[in-house]
Amino acid sequence: MERRREARATELPNQRAEFKLTYVPVYQLKVRDLSAKGAGIVVRADSNFLKMIQVGQELDVKMIPGTGLSGYQRSRVAHVTELKEGRYRGHMVVGLSFLSKVS
Repeated sequence: MERRREARATELPNQRAEFKLTYVPVYQLKVRDLSAKGAGIVVRADSNFLKMIQVGQELDVKMIPGTGLSGYQRSRVAHVTELKEGRYRGHMVVGLSFLSKVS
């Protein structure tokens, strides 16, 4: 059942999200879907990135446009969910909720 209140764009050529975490390399990950209030980020299930985040954590995320949103967004990790079908089956999707634009 779809629980989102607004539509999300899913055709996002080259849309990426960049994460800078303390003492680790920069992570640039593919955006699976995007709206004005959030995004789904595709992550390999065995990625160390998943060990460095947790649901509820707030991060500054740089959205790198292919199309769509760009710039830094203060975001909260809303969920981490396994993708069970489709092109990225077996990967995880990290759901981000955008809190505010970072200047």
